[in-house]
Amino acid sequence: MVPSIRRNSFLVMLLLLISACRVFQPGSKPVKLDLSHSHLTEIPSYVFKMTDLTELNLHHNKIKTIPPEIAQLTNLRKLILSRNEIDSLPDEIGNLPNLEILSLKANKIKAIPPSIGQLKNLELLRLNFNELTTIPNEMCQLDSLTHLYLHYNDITHLPESFGNLDGLIELFIGWNELTKLPWSFYNLPHINTLDLAYAGANIRIDFAICLMRSMETLYIDRNTLNFAPRCLQVRANGVRFNVVLR
Repeated sequence: MVPSIRRNSFLVMLLLLISACRVFQPGSKPVKLDLSHSHLTEIPSYVFKMTDLTELNLHHNKIKTIPPEIAQLTNLRKLILSRNEIDSLPDEIGNLPNLEILSLKANKIKAIPPSIGQLKNLELLRLNFNELTTIPNEMCQLDSLTHLYLHYNDITHLPESFGNLDGLIELFIGWNELTKLPWSFYNLPHINTLDLAYAGANIRIDFAICLMRSMETLYIDRNTLNFAPRCLQVRANGVRFNVVLR
């Protein structure tokens, strides 16, 4: 049996060789690296030399920090860092111009750097099951964002510019500490699925929510529904609109 040290060294060399070969192959297929469930405590340094990577999966490890070298992976389209022990993000997270999917679910993140607003191609962002209390105004500059998951945090308010995320189709903000939604929120034109279940014990929902005609599914808790505008229950009796109680 090959000792684990030798086996790991061979794996590193093999991955680097594959990466180097693909750099010089125009039109080559996407380069994916899956290091999920690998008991890692940090991102291996060789990863940052694989500059042709388009997908990097580090799900379910014990990684605590993301080094600034992440900015070297400019070809990344998909970055999975869910279920780790990350408590902060470097400013360099915004230097990934091609990133389309970013999953940071189930970490210990307390704040998001303003540089996140630079991810102009980002379509899906998972920040659920963290320790956020707010989100930066710059996040509202993500013009391509269609799916945003913020549930299971401690968020107390959303930026007034939240309505600038007019590409949103699916939004989960339940299980937070919100007291109200910003006025611009009700102007989101394409929301199809909205989760407000347990978004805040004293959250107030304006009548304007009933004018969000693209919405077809609303997740909500019974207490919030009791104090929500009556029009929600009226709409629930119609077609193409479902109220799902949590």
